[in-house]
Amino acid sequence: MCHRTVVHVQRAIEAIGIPTILITVEPTQTVQARAPRAVHPTFNAIGTPVGKAGDAAGQRALIERTFAALYDPIEPGSIRELSLS
Repeated sequence: MCHRTVVHVQRAIEAIGIPTILITVEPTQTVQARAPRAVHPTFNAIGTPVGKAGDAAGQRALIERTFAALYDPIEPGSIRELSLS
């Protein structure tokens, strides 16, 4: 899905009081779209935003770290980089 479309949906959900967070592999486009909150897993590429196929443990770890970022405030419009460590 297009970054701009995702950000519009994200903003609509946030407008009713539900926090959201975007996982992006294109941080430049995400900044341009002005996402309210986003994380960038620096170890993943286009087509694998949450990790390699079949790597359930790695995907779960990324999702857990992404949810944890909701509880550790991110400045609106910024992107938190996530590394493997």
